[in-house]
Amino acid sequence: MMQFCVLGSGSGGNATIVRAGETVLLVDAGFSAARLRDKMKSAGVEPDELDAILLTHEHADHMKGVHQFTRKHAVRVYATRHTAMCVQEKAPEAPWAYFEKGQSFRIGDIVITPFPTYHDAVDPVGFKFETERSSLGFISDTGQAPGCIAEYLAMVDSLVVESNYDPDMLAATPRRPWPLKQRIASAHGHLSNGQACDLLRRIAHGALKNVVLAHLSAESNSPALAESLMRDTLHDMGLASTSLFCASQDSCLPWIRVC
Repeated sequence: MMQFCVLGSGSGGNATIVRAGETVLLVDAGFSAARLRDKMKSAGVEPDELDAILLTHEHADHMKGVHQFTRKHAVRVYATRHTAMCVQEKAPEAPWAYFEKGQSFRIGDIVITPFPTYHDAVDPVGFKFETERSSLGFISDTGQAPGCIAEYLAMVDSLVVESNYDPDMLAATPRRPWPLKQRIASAHGHLSNGQACDLLRRIAHGALKNVVLAHLSAESNSPALAESLMRDTLHDMGLASTSLFCASQDSCLPWIRVC
């Protein structure tokens, strides 16, 4: 059985635990090491249980805790070579392993397939996690989700997908300068609620068990709006029984069974 727990997701930090059998993975480490340990403890996971940390990209809200965490806990960090080169400047002592986009590799009981995303980072990726009986798609920080991404996520049993902003709220927020708004809404920025729904329409299937909305903007979105749009999309696709969750920046979601 594969299950996962979103420890926190948003512009202030991102981290998710994926577990299958005896294998425990941390996807991104975007909180301080102390907060990571606290969040893991609240999810019932001890830091020394981790088999690996997997990084989607080098931005601080996805790798902030890597250096201090790996100084205290002997866990290997997996990333593309270009991402690792950026993070190594801030985490020179971390033990590294490299993967290539599109090439699957195994850690314990889980097969991981990294795939390219479209974000203003050096080499960003999403992940597909698979066991013999289940699959989990994980995509965050991408300004678009073209057909190549949909192909990687086709037929997953559960999906974690970025639903970062509402276009009208983004345009209206006074706290963000226009260049930042343009960056967020660009093809190498973040997915809007509508784009997340569009991706779901292209990969939806009758056995999709869970959808988790992630990386919501605190200023340019609301959980109620993001959930409402996605729930309508699921209903339109005949998937009213699919469970829908909205990840929070500060609190952990419950453990979710992938299928």
